[in-house]
Amino acid sequence: MKVSSMPGGFIAALVYLVSTVLCTSSSSAQHAHEIKPNTAPGVGAPAAAFDLKSLDGKPLGLSSFRGKPLVLNFFASWCDPCRDEMPLINELASKAAKDGYSVLGIAVDDTRAAVTEFVREAKLVLPIALDLNSTVKRAYRIFGPPATFFIDGQGVIRDLALGPLTAEKAREGLKKAGVVR
Repeated sequence: MKVSSMPGGFIAALVYLVSTVLCTSSSSAQHAHEIKPNTAPGVGAPAAAFDLKSLDGKPLGLSSFRGKPLVLNFFASWCDPCRDEMPLINELASKAAKDGYSVLGIAVDDTRAAVTEFVREAKLVLPIALDLNSTVKRAYRIFGPPATFFIDGQGVIRDLALGPLTAEKAREGLKKAGVVR
């Protein structure tokens, strides 16, 4: 239907409706409450505290790692990029005690059975915590694995890698977190 063939009353009503919506939204914007900045932990921010259970049911929290740098890796057993980066994460974990840092894997969007099988299959040496209800995933604003945070001994995020971790990015992240190699 052409605009010129519409009844004049309809066009007037449409113009009135559009102008009312535009005026209302601009005046509301002037009176809107201030929006808080994104509270997701980023570089330079304190790492979000958490308390989870390990695969064997023991408590694991951020406070367990206080005092030395931590590589915090979010992964899922079904995630191909996670599987691809896991040999590097496992290598970092095998050197952690000697080099003065820790590594923790947090399984997200997964089941205990699938994670247990993946740990066995990949021969993982790092501790694994289960985030079965995605509480920690949401706190760190992880939209999908993999994601790796490099946290210093005081609990401050010094670097992060969203997506698959590379050896170069791992060296850089460890250095920023205070690991001298």
